[in-house]
Amino acid sequence: MTPTISFRGRPAATAARGFTLVELLVVIAIIGILVGLLLPAVQSARETARNVGCQNKLKQLGLAAHNYMTARTYFPSNAYHPNVGTAWATWEVFSGLYAVLPFLEEQRLYDQFRAAFGSSSSGTAYSLGRSTVQAYICPSDLPMQTATKWGPANYAWSFGSNLASIPNRATANGFTHTEVSGTNNIGGSGGTGGTPRVEAKDSVPGRETSEFRDGLSNVIMASEMLCGTGDGKVSGAGAPAVFPRNMVLGASDVYGGVANKDFPTETEIAAMGTANGAATEWSGQNGGSWGWRGIYSSAIHTAVPPNWPFPSGGPSSPGQMYDGGWGAFPPRSRHANSVNVVMVDGSTKSVSNTIDVLTFQRLGHRRDGAKVSLE
Repeated sequence: MTPTISFRGRPAATAARGFTLVELLVVIAIIGILVGLLLPAVQSARETARNVGCQNKLKQLGLAAHNYMTARTYFPSNAYHPNVGTAWATWEVFSGLYAVLPFLEEQRLYDQFRAAFGSSSSGTAYSLGRSTVQAYICPSDLPMQTATKWGPANYAWSFGSNLASIPNRATANGFTHTEVSGTNNIGGSGGTGGTPRVEAKDSVPGRETSEFRDGLSNVIMASEMLCGTGDGKVSGAGAPAVFPRNMVLGASDVYGGVANKDFPTETEIAAMGTANGAATEWSGQNGGSWGWRGIYSSAIHTAVPPNWPFPSGGPSSPGQMYDGGWGAFPPRSRHANSVNVVMVDGSTKSVSNTIDVLTFQRLGHRRDGAKVSLE
């Protein structure tokens, strides 16, 4: 009898169960929440890194100014001329950002400028001035997008607390000034024997360390500014202000009535803000002329608070915005509620938008006798 062999079949595999629509939606919602929580943290970390990078660039600018001072016994001024005898030597004045280029690993650009200052026309210098110097660009800001006469920059010397946009040595109570004198004055004959006006011995030099009577650690050397859109004069209703990047032109002249232009009061500052806010003419060329000597090309002041909630600018005409008159030109940045500064001793600090106005003014003033600090 043949035995019967029984084969037990394997149990049928249970069909894999997929996500239900509800479960899938829950998972997607959870992922969305996690991404929403993570992105601000990532963005915050990135901005923290950019802020540190900005402070480092200001630190390097401070070291460059000190190296310049070591070589010449005084810090840079904000007034350097082309060579004597050139057709454009009677009015061109270059900034201290040009003068410290060799100490920012830009020796080649500096040498090219020096050679261009002997040219019969300003064209070569203008072309060189369109260069983007990375040492002058804050990682948190964007350079100007349109072609301008000079190159963009986010860092600027401090003229102090005075409202003048091109202060001479007497009115500039801060780190540097724009004054030239004697034969080196604008329209003057320049030096002798064809000596370049650039850093000429008979020009008015920058400050010596002994002139900072309030202490090197208590006076701002330089801070930040935003690059404008690059647009020239724009006027009329609906003009693209692009606040806070751009600056006003032709605001009501409340500036002339400020009693103490070294220390405008909060009431006077409020009147300036109202006047600037009502202006209908704008220029987007601030932060776009690092080679030029004027305010908001290569300088700021501490007369009004950092990141002032009103437009920068004043009653000057377009041709005078960089070249003279009064105005309010505070430091501005893309950092959260603050700007970075480098002090005359080379240390870097962060200054809150809510800093007391008088304290900020005193930090810009090198010799007012009130030694305030950011410690």
